[in-house]
Amino acid sequence: MIKKIFKKIFLIDLIKGLLVTLKYFFLGKITVQYPEQKLKLQPRFRGLLRLYKDEEGNDLCIACGQCIRACPDSLISIYSERGPDKKLRPITWTFNLSRCMFCGLCVEACPTNAIRFSHEYELAVYDRKKLYIHKKNMYLDENTKKYFEEN
Repeated sequence: MIKKIFKKIFLIDLIKGLLVTLKYFFLGKITVQYPEQKLKLQPRFRGLLRLYKDEEGNDLCIACGQCIRACPDSLISIYSERGPDKKLRPITWTFNLSRCMFCGLCVEACPTNAIRFSHEYELAVYDRKKLYIHKKNMYLDENTKKYFEEN
């Protein structure tokens, strides 16, 4: 009871808060001038989803549909056919970025590690149709890096 009265009279909680503010006031500035300077991302950052190929240039995706089942918002659609080697391969692979919450369940569910997060975070576009990313734009190469930069 006496402690509460003492804290209220001498404003102990307010002084503690001001000391924290004062400590950070004298530390260096941590603001990043965004367009000129890019943020340093953590290794486990969840950016844009990308598809990957093996060393020979073949799709790692085997069109098993595990990513479709794992996605809570049903944002991935795959149409697949069997190739001449009788293996199932995706013909179309579409990802709806507009509602993705970057939960990572599709990445965890992929048995071949074909879907992975990249470190791309500048995903703003003016056209909603660009938020439907098709298979040809899901690979990380020079042609698809500019996908979100185009007008």
